[in-house]
Amino acid sequence: MADSLAKVFTTEDFNPEKFVKDLSAQCIGADELRQQRAKIQELANNTSAQLKRNVYQNYMQFIETAKEISHLESEMYQLSQLLSEQRSLLSTLGSTRTTGVVFENLSESQLEDVNDSTAKEEEQKQKLMQLLENVEGAMSLAETPGRVCLHEGSLLELDPLEGTPLKRVHAHLFNDILMIASWLANGSRRGPPRYKMQAVYNLESLAIVNVRDLGTVKLAFKLLAFSDTRVFQCATATSKKEWLDKCEQAKRMKLVEDNPTDASDNAKRSKEEKTTVPSRSMSLDSNTLGIDDEDTEYHEPPPEWMLEVAEDLDSCIAQRHFEEAYSLLEKAKAYLKDAQSTTLLLEIQLKVNDRGRSLVDVLTKELELSAEAKSLQGGGLRSARRVVRLLIQLNRSAQACQLYLRLCSAVLKARLERVKREGAIAPYVKQLSAITFSNIVEITKEFLKIFPKSTNCTSGLVVWCSQEVKHLTTYLAKQLFTPQVSLSTLVECIVSVRSHCDQLTQLGMDFRYQLDGQLRLPLVKAIKDTGDKCIDTVKGHIAEDTWRPTNLETSKNIEKLQSELDDLGIAVPSSYVTNDCWIALTDNTLAFSRIYVNLLEDCLSVATPELMALIDGVLVSVMRTQVQHVLASLRNPKLKQEKRLVHDNALYIRDVVIVRGLELYKSATNQIFEDLLTLKEQIEIDSLSPTKPKPTPRTSVPKYSTTEYI
Repeated sequence: MADSLAKVFTTEDFNPEKFVKDLSAQCIGADELRQQRAKIQELANNTSAQLKRNVYQNYMQFIETAKEISHLESEMYQLSQLLSEQRSLLSTLGSTRTTGVVFENLSESQLEDVNDSTAKEEEQKQKLMQLLENVEGAMSLAETPGRVCLHEGSLLELDPLEGTPLKRVHAHLFNDILMIASWLANGSRRGPPRYKMQAVYNLESLAIVNVRDLGTVKLAFKLLAFSDTRVFQCATATSKKEWLDKCEQAKRMKLVEDNPTDASDNAKRSKEEKTTVPSRSMSLDSNTLGIDDEDTEYHEPPPEWMLEVAEDLDSCIAQRHFEEAYSLLEKAKAYLKDAQSTTLLLEIQLKVNDRGRSLVDVLTKELELSAEAKSLQGGGLRSARRVVRLLIQLNRSAQACQLYLRLCSAVLKARLERVKREGAIAPYVKQLSAITFSNIVEITKEFLKIFPKSTNCTSGLVVWCSQEVKHLTTYLAKQLFTPQVSLSTLVECIVSVRSHCDQLTQLGMDFRYQLDGQLRLPLVKAIKDTGDKCIDTVKGHIAEDTWRPTNLETSKNIEKLQSELDDLGIAVPSSYVTNDCWIALTDNTLAFSRIYVNLLEDCLSVATPELMALIDGVLVSVMRTQVQHVLASLRNPKLKQEKRLVHDNALYIRDVVIVRGLELYKSATNQIFEDLLTLKEQIEIDSLSPTKPKPTPRTSVPKYSTTEYI
């Protein structure tokens, strides 16, 4: 029965539908149908077992045949390359005789290029559709515009340490990623194999390294990604070569897309190199070219390390051994510079140049990621030293300077964010200013060590320092110049910031003028407002002045007041103290003296040449208000009894307060305060002569009031 079924199935006109209909008509009931099904299944199992036996018996023949096919494929590929070169050579030779042929060939080549590009686009679309149909979990990969499949194939994954086979995988190489998919068991289902997406690697952070044939590990390459190392084995040498070439081509295309300016420069260099590289067809043993074997020169092959320098550079870059990569790169460049130019060395030189650009890209991205890190500890700048020095050695000083200063800004910002405002504004501003300028000094010293002989980079450092000072000043202006902050607190903070800013003068940079310039406008407004407030306060005290001496009640209060005024430089003369607790100065005079001297000291502490006119006007206005009150009181006839007290207060303001103001002004500006001196001269006081009490007038009183006693 099995033989008859086999003959039925092997006939040329076998129709499955007709066979099933006939079988259903012949069978009676479900039992007979199950029997027929069991027979067909038994035939299928026997056929499968026989096929396996045949394959096992002819296994070596299959292997030999596959090897022969791969060798034949390689030879056909080489033959195709030779034919294409011969064709281009013949077309070049023909162009020297006639120009029509050249034009005809050019048009044909253009048509072929158009057809090839169209065919490639269709092929890429078909591969992408096949990927979506046969790979589970890969639907999201098709959402990226411009993504095309460059190469695909089956690989055998090996253990990275022992080299033993692990599993079969299917890899898809796109123009920006590499996808590894695992096989899914189809069971008894027929159709194309199905896969499940396992891992996706970005080409920017991926390195494909060739693995030497050693022991059981042959025809393999290594995939190096961050925290992951995988080894894959190819079926043939041609397959391995295709994988390595396609991966290198994809990485180069990705580099061109990311850096279009560098790509244009590379294209120009490649064109120049192509003009100097002799064609492979020129080295062929052909009588038509008229070249004899005797004329060819023998070139010594490069050393083994030079042949594998590209793979070694990829390995060093992927494993973050940047110093080793740089030393190997310089060693390769030195060898290529001294060696005689050959086709092989030119190809190696192109690969070495690509690896050099890859090393620069990795180093720059290292600095960019460091600057963008959310948590920057104190070692952020120290860890960037080796990266910056490598970029300098690779002739990328300007780029290294820019990225390093960006990292410095991020580090400084992170340190300032740790300072929290608690309580008064003055300690917060002092701490913020101290941290900012001390870090700028530290960064400047470190920068000068890293870039010792670079003028352009030093100018970039000065610009960076100026920007950081500007950022700090802008922030402090928002915090300080508010109605709640008094002028004395404001002056204390500004003096502290100036002293911290002066630290940079030791390094040859002076930003005081920039600092004062940014604070000038808000400081002018603050001084004007404070002067107006002082005038209003003085007028309020004048309105309440009753011209009475001050009673401090105890001698201890007298000593305390004298100590306070001594600190301000306006000590009270001893002649003004009477009865151990009375002072011949009014409350108005004492309050004005304190206000004026404090205002004078605050204004002179923040004085700059641009602010002197404003400061002079404010100080004179406040003093004029008090002087006018004193002069009016001296001329007031209602104050005859208090004239002595008014006289003493006027003398105190003229000879003590104004003189102290002139001294402070002279010491701060090294100039004479002319306007204040004019006010002093306006206070003219007549000397008071001591008045003797007049005797009471005597009148004649009769001794007796009547004459009756006489």
